Amino acid sequence: MKTIDGSMLEGGGQILRYSAALSAITGTPVAVEKVRAKRSKPGLQPQHLTGLQLVERICRGELQGGAVGSANISLRPGAAVCGRYSADTRTAGSCTLMVQQIPIRRSFSELELLGGTDADMAPPAGYLADVLAPLLRRLYGDLMEGLDVQIVRRGFYPRGGGILTARVPSLPRGTSLPPLDLTTRGNITQVTIKSFAAGRVPATVPQRLAASAEAVIRRTLRGLGPAGRSAPILVEAVLEPPDRAFGDGCGVLIIADTDTGCRLGASAKGERGVPAEQIGERAAEELAEALESGTCVDQWMQDQLIIWMALASGVSRMRCCEPSLHTRTAMVVAETLLPGVKFTLHRPAPARGAARRGSGGKGGKGKAGGGEADGGAGSTPEEAQLTVTADGAADELWLVECRGAGWAAGRA
Repeated sequence: MKTIDGSMLEGGGQILRYSAALSAITGTPVAVEKVRAKRSKPGLQPQHLTGLQLVERICRGELQGGAVGSANISLRPGAAVCGRYSADTRTAGSCTLMVQQIPIRRSFSELELLGGTDADMAPPAGYLADVLAPLLRRLYGDLMEGLDVQIVRRGFYPRGGGILTARVPSLPRGTSLPPLDLTTRGNITQVTIKSFAAGRVPATVPQRLAASAEAVIRRTLRGLGPAGRSAPILVEAVLEPPDRAFGDGCGVLIIADTDTGCRLGASAKGERGVPAEQIGERAAEELAEALESGTCVDQWMQDQLIIWMALASGVSRMRCCEPSLHTRTAMVVAETLLPGVKFTLHRPAPARGAARRGSGGKGGKGKAGGGEADGGAGSTPEEAQLTVTADGAADELWLVECRGAGWAAGRA
């Protein structure tokens, strides 16, 4: 059994989710100690426990320490079995994060996840449905043709009650994932703005969210030159009917597509006392910063692709802004649990006399805290195991390379 320190680096639920996912995928027993040690309420919370119990059922495993507040857990996975599964956080805790730990094996699964679809500190359900799933289908072609995420009903704080469904395709025995290559951003071909309001939120809010976001995006596209100025902006402003939402809420998701197949997203959800115009601008400014940087992936996609890069055969590459703490944490978990996996981070070479810009964006998940010396990514022992070089390009973008495990479906 391999042991993961749940207090390292990001020190939150991500360590738990990725450890459980890789355990179920590879059949390797895993223990996580000091679960969520860096959170104000450490230990398992209802949404984390619900996710672990879902993985336990899917892989016919044995979960120990599965109780709210538990600081130590272990999972001994069995053979994943195809079928229909349902999991309910019974709170407004994010149900979207549970998708991170669904095992990809030879079994096809249909999932119904209940909880908060638009929660704090988590990508909204719309991001999974309209950014992550389409990008994975594009990257993997026929292998992920059946991957699908749908929002059945939105759920908000404080009661949750949202419903998200996901279809996870099976892989033929012996199938390996090809390496990823996201190194050329290309030109923006289209931007889509999707805004919504539900419950007692005024009916004018979706249009206000979209209009403020569109104004920022138009300015940004003009600054990208002729190719940017010619990119169309599509707007979908929706007032959700009662059967499509539980509670009161609003939000906006903005998606940018490129001619090389990249798809970037940014979002913001409504807050009490904050004008809709500010919410729309917040999401648009987050995406604008990504578009202006030239990155191939947005801040949320960064860490969600790490597990795919680690499982793949060959060497995967991704050009991005400075890897966030979440991204680096995912790398360390993958290197610990998957034999042969090695991440190398190529730091950009700054122009002479220029200061290097930080990462994460205005709405980011925190700076990554890059290391001072080549060969170490930070001051902690865990982060120092990541290899960092200073031989990147002088355009403020990092190159993340991963020598994958060459995992194959049906092989533990």
